[in-house]
Formats: sequence, structure tokens, C-alpha cells
Amino acid sequence: MEAEGHDVIWSDESQAWLNDIKLLKLYRPDIIFVPNLNLRSHILLLLLSSIHIIRIPIYAYLHHEPKVKKGFKSLLYKILLSGVVHIFFLSQKTMEETTACGLVKPCKCSVPGWGPDTKFYGDATSKVSPDSEDGEWFVSTGKECRDFDILIKAFERVPKAKLHILTAKAHGGANYEDLPSKCEHLPNIKVTLMENSGNSFPVMLDAMMRARALVCPLKRDKLNYCVGLSTIADAEGLPKPLIITRNPYHSIDRVKNFNVVESVEDWVNAINELLNEKRCRIESDYSMRKCYEQMKMHLYK
Repeated sequence: MEAEGHDVIWSDESQAWLNDIKLLKLYRPDIIFVPNLNLRSHILLLLLSSIHIIRIPIYAYLHHEPKVKKGFKSLLYKILLSGVVHIFFLSQKTMEETTACGLVKPCKCSVPGWGPDTKFYGDATSKVSPDSEDGEWFVSTGKECRDFDILIKAFERVPKAKLHILTAKAHGGANYEDLPSKCEHLPNIKVTLMENSGNSFPVMLDAMMRARALVCPLKRDKLNYCVGLSTIADAEGLPKPLIITRNPYHSIDRVKNFNVVESVEDWVNAINELLNEKRCRIESDYSMRKCYEQMKMHLYK
């Protein structure tokens, strides 16, 4: 948006009741864009928009399908979502589930294909020395709904494959502080516990750039949204091979170039396959530029 001459105002999200209203008075924007719509954080803004007191068009990404389908809360969600001009989704399946239960009209929804900022990744990888130890490690950088137990079991069975787990000490109710002790007897696995903040990303990016492949183990009982998509975008942007748990919220087209697995045996086979094959460039049709071009059809009407 900035490259095309738009003045983009960044502000922190807050659950304070009047936060959005104060921002509107301060900046008087032409468009409101919410990259990850949390209904609680924007309840007053959406309510006033739904009854046309606020007439500034609101656009948003809805990452999760609202769980409530009946009763007063469902009606409230429907009213709040009606205050959004257009809703973007990360997953076709999430969009279909949200529209099927009547929370929002299908004509107000689209899946523009959220992807990597290829310029950002290109600039980053250009700084990696050609003489670096590229390809030594399989790297896991995620923290959300991660199944590290299955990952450790798989790499225990392939001792010649090196695994580097970079994750937070805890996230979303899951505690990962016992990972170092779980892996201390396994010489091919190292664990780096990091602060749960954006300040950790440069360290993770450096590890991913030098990796043989990325790995994304997901808890199969938590696959009710497109968890793992950030790692897919990392693999596309760098580009790197990827082994990822099968998730029905990832389209077949999106993961067609990657190793999609379910069981420990699947993991072992995929690890061995990537150990033995020649490194090849991963081609992808997804990028943030293409995504933005799809979004613009709705943003600037």
C-alpha cells in the first residue's frame, strides 16, 4: 500500500472499549483494515459500523471460524460482522464454514491467497554467504499447537538427520520448557527456547535460511483452522522444502510441493527422502504481492 502512495497508519490493537474511536478521531482514515479480526477488541467499532453511525469502510482478515453457531452470541457475531465491508480469509474451508452457518454473506467474502513477501525473503537470503553450512539442519520454528513428541520420535529413528527446534517457552496453554530435557540424550536434536515476541524472528529467520528443510508438526486434534500457514509461507518465500502435518484447512494446491505427513512412519520416510534427494528450488504461485492484487479489487471501490 505504501509503495503505491497510500499513507498507512499503524496502531496497536487493544481491548479498551474506546480505543478504536480514539484512533478514528486522531487520524480520520479513509479505510480501516484489521489484519487479524478479534471481535472483542473491536466490538464498539463494528457495532457502530453495523448501524451506520461510523461510515468509514472496514476490511478485515478473519483467521478463525467463530465457534458459536446458535443463540444470542451467534446473533451478536452476525451483527458485528455485518459492519465489515469485506472479509478476507486465510483458508477456503474456514470461509465456507463461516458462510454456511449464516454468520456472513458469501458475497462479502474471499480468499485472496495470503503468501510470503518475496522481496523481504529475497533480500534476507541474499545476505547468506555461499560458503555457509547450508543444509545441515531440519528446522522447526513454530509454537502454535505443535506436536513436538511425534517430531522427536521421528528424528530419534533417523539419527543422521539433524533437527533444530526453535520455539517459545509456552504458548496458548502449551508449555515447552521440558523440550531440552526430552532431547538431551539425542545428539542429533538441539532445542532453543526463545521469548514469545517478534524480537525472536531474526534468529528464527537466520536458522531457516540455512536449513536443509523446514518442519511443521501439528497436533492433529487441534486442526480446526489453518494453523501452520506461516511456516508454509516461510518455506515458499525462502524457498525451502517442507515437511508438514496434513491439515484439511490447507488446500491441496497450497501444499502440493511439500511433504504432507500424518504418522511417525510418514515423518521418517519424508526425512529420509529429503536427506537423500538433491536440493531443488521450490516453486510457488503464492506471494503477498499477488494476494494484495486480489485484495485491491475490494479495498478501493
